[in-house]
Amino acid sequence: MGRGPAQERAFEFVLSEQGVSEKDIGWVLSKLDSQEYLLTDCHYLARILSKESEIKAKEIFINRYFVLNMTGVTRESKFSNLLQECMDKKKIWTLLERNVGVICIRLPDASLNGETYLFICGPNKKCPEVTNIDLFGSSSPNVRQESKKQNPLEMSSLRLAG
Repeated sequence: MGRGPAQERAFEFVLSEQGVSEKDIGWVLSKLDSQEYLLTDCHYLARILSKESEIKAKEIFINRYFVLNMTGVTRESKFSNLLQECMDKKKIWTLLERNVGVICIRLPDASLNGETYLFICGPNKKCPEVTNIDLFGSSSPNVRQESKKQNPLEMSSLRLAG
């Protein structure tokens, strides 16, 4: 879905503001174009450095940017950490790809500290209609209206950490 140089420059500017080199910007735009991303609607999410692998970088992204909230359980509690470890991060990643258009792009030049991965989201050939993009646009907690009888399954939620 290449949209021409004028529209590519807009996202190129976003990447440049995030400290991505010109060479790496070309690489990223090429990867996005190959997956038919609509560059005008792409959002930069994060840069992760990982010594291990892309899979580990995705896990770091999920652990760092999403938190499991449960009524009565603080983020720092051991129980919360236990639940975080039990989450199926592979399935979470698949849902992020399918519903939000998230992509992980490894930059070509590795450093002594490991590989650098950029996380970007937007509409593309796998995810033409992005749902729940507001997860990434707001750092404030989700507002939930209380119902008369609360379902125990509604007492937990996964959301973007602010």
